[in-house]
Amino acid sequence: MDHRKRTKIIWIVAIIFAVLGGILFSLLFLLPFDFQKSWVDALAADGEVESYTLRIYSFEKYCAGPLAVLFVVVAVFLLSFRDRAKFMIEAFLSSTRAFVIGRGKEIRELVHLIIPSKNDVGALIILLGIIALGAFFRYAYLWRPMWHDETYTFMAFASRGLRISITDYHFPNNHVFHTILVNLAFQLFGESPAIIRLPAFLAGILIIPATYLVGKIFYSTNIALVSASIVASLPVLIDYSTTARGYSILTLFTLLIVALAAFVKDQKNIIAWGILVILSSLGLYTNPTMIYPIGMVVSWLLLSRLIKDVDKDYGKDFYIYLGVSCILILVTTGILYSPIIFYSGIQSIIGNNIIKALSWSDFYQSIPVRIKNTWAEWNRNLPGWISIIAIIGLASSLFVPSLPKNRRVPLIVAGILWIGTALLIQRVAPWPRIWLFLLPLIIIWISAGILGLIELILRRIPHGNYLMMGIIGVLVILLLGAGFSRNYTQYSQKLHAQGELEKVAMYLSDYLQPEDVVVVTSPDTIVLKYYLRRSGISQEATELKKDKPFDYAIVVVNKAYGQTIEYVLDQRSFLDDVNLESVEEIYRSKRFTIYQLSGD
Repeated sequence: MDHRKRTKIIWIVAIIFAVLGGILFSLLFLLPFDFQKSWVDALAADGEVESYTLRIYSFEKYCAGPLAVLFVVVAVFLLSFRDRAKFMIEAFLSSTRAFVIGRGKEIRELVHLIIPSKNDVGALIILLGIIALGAFFRYAYLWRPMWHDETYTFMAFASRGLRISITDYHFPNNHVFHTILVNLAFQLFGESPAIIRLPAFLAGILIIPATYLVGKIFYSTNIALVSASIVASLPVLIDYSTTARGYSILTLFTLLIVALAAFVKDQKNIIAWGILVILSSLGLYTNPTMIYPIGMVVSWLLLSRLIKDVDKDYGKDFYIYLGVSCILILVTTGILYSPIIFYSGIQSIIGNNIIKALSWSDFYQSIPVRIKNTWAEWNRNLPGWISIIAIIGLASSLFVPSLPKNRRVPLIVAGILWIGTALLIQRVAPWPRIWLFLLPLIIIWISAGILGLIELILRRIPHGNYLMMGIIGVLVILLLGAGFSRNYTQYSQKLHAQGELEKVAMYLSDYLQPEDVVVVTSPDTIVLKYYLRRSGISQEATELKKDKPFDYAIVVVNKAYGQTIEYVLDQRSFLDDVNLESVEEIYRSKRFTIYQLSGD
């Protein structure tokens, strides 16, 4: 098609679009609430859209007015300055064409980073085996009994629909991007524990090849394979990969932005910068604590530029690329969080009680405790000597093997500088799970330090290279073998495991009558509600209202927490609503006792 004809067609389409947009937004601005409400309600199957409120209407008018003016101005410009408009369209098409052609080369360069060369085929086959075993280790844990926090995420947010998932932030349990994925999985496949944990599970598996990629970029294929083997079999990473929270997603995004940062540092590539922005924004949309790995990466890039350890093609523009990327991350994250800011307020994100600042004395006292707890969690179910080897490897990684010449600023240094500064400013003491994103990186550094020490010794031995290959193979086999032996013996048991609360719910599903109420308190309330829901019991059975008539109160007492029947009733403000003299025990297990009481 002739470029003039194409430009004219685009000009006509732009006019139509601008005119229709001006009309639409003018109507949204001018039409009264009752009229618009009637049109919106007509779209619903039951004839009413409860979520369309005066607050939404006011926000809609606030946006519609300026948009109507903008579209009208554009339409007037296109009609009044026809030649100028067509020239601008032609220039835009030309620049877009040149931009796309340039990005094609960048995409190929980026793909080359991921796709292995012929020399890496052997390592890729080994990696696929590591990934398969890592998935195997994790699969059985998908079916273990649900925990409180992940159940709360599902019941309070994901199960209530996409609108609640993206607007309600009454508690930081809502790792929004992860919650959206759980919501989609739930809508498509159901609400079994395995489905609820599916997004975290898939992210947990992808952490393995992402660790390999980062290990290879920063060090070598051997270090990457050993690191991936550790990640595949480490108990704490298996645990978080099968817990329906956003931490495995945050860890995956951290590894990917670290890999992308190393790539853009050494090679000017707008596509890679764009992907880095998207992944960083999605990470922040999962949990604001993603600011720690993002800040670490930005600090590392900034330090690398200060010592001129970046691609020369940037010239002085590297600061512009870095600055624009940071701005785009903030803007994109703000847009993603805008429904929450509108419905729940920005204080729900930045000012909730869970992350309030500590006093300086409490903050200093909390640091060694948190470090100790985090290290203990990372080494959970591992022999003590593993910690000693890990510390030696981590310390050695700063000296051996020597970092490649294009990695003159150690990432660990940037991490310490940024995270230390951020914690001093915030004065918070994050829980160990917040630092999970660091674990694969630390595993890479430990692997580099240990293998570097071994390499220093083998350099003095004839045929040391061949011996090194044998050692790598033995390490990979031992690491995966340890993971296999630890998981296989309990595999069938985990696949069919039933927690005590699930058994309680199954009992109650047969015992409860329509006019009964269930009285249960923390930490079991939300988990029991989930299992009762799975058994087909309405959530109304656990809703305690003063004016709600009932025949019997079924009280669930958790003996493991030292609860008594009076304690549970008092916690739920239901002590005066029942006749304690009518108490009757109807169920007993190792942890739980269930009592039945009549109304007062």
